[in-house]
Amino acid sequence: MLRGIVVFLLCLLTLPSAAQYNIKKMMGEGRRTLDEGYYVTSMQIFSRVVALKPNLYEAWYLMALSKYHLEDYKGAANDCRQALVLQPYIADIYELYGMTNIRLERYDSAVVAYTHAIDINTDNRDYWFNRAYCLYQVGDKNTSLSQLDYILKRWPSFDAALQLRSDVIAGRKPRQQASNTKSPQFYQLPSLQDDNRNKPTLMRNHMLTDLSK
Repeated sequence: MLRGIVVFLLCLLTLPSAAQYNIKKMMGEGRRTLDEGYYVTSMQIFSRVVALKPNLYEAWYLMALSKYHLEDYKGAANDCRQALVLQPYIADIYELYGMTNIRLERYDSAVVAYTHAIDINTDNRDYWFNRAYCLYQVGDKNTSLSQLDYILKRWPSFDAALQLRSDVIAGRKPRQQASNTKSPQFYQLPSLQDDNRNKPTLMRNHMLTDLSK
């Protein structure tokens, strides 16, 4: 009787580590299939992960990235919002959320997302460009032009910004589309990186605007 109780207790103690191992294994398989372009499979894997561990922001983000590649932009945006609720201090998540909103033509929400991303990483010119692009799309020509002047001061050979600036001045529809840096290899969230990789800079501990739209 006593032996049975001891065995039962030992089993209970090993359950969390076994579950953690399974989630780690599933995350690895999900990343592999995402890298290889099997987006339906990766989406299904990350969906299983969040069902088991809903507070794992990496899984929400990577599921959003899978859906983005499948052109399910609404689903990707919803998953990005969930990831940001759990972890609001990583630029990659805001960038993906910004791109999904651009695809959905929710340019005001994209402006907010890129503002967060810029606050985290001020040296990413695509974040600046995409915000200027979205500002123009919502009709804020003056602010967009001011942003583009700043971009070209920092990156004088940025041809896309030169073209967009010309379009803004002429008042015509942008010929240059938003810059999409999302690819299967792009994500570099802290807990998904090897120890020898650089970790992304974390945002100062404040929030700018509600992302619930």
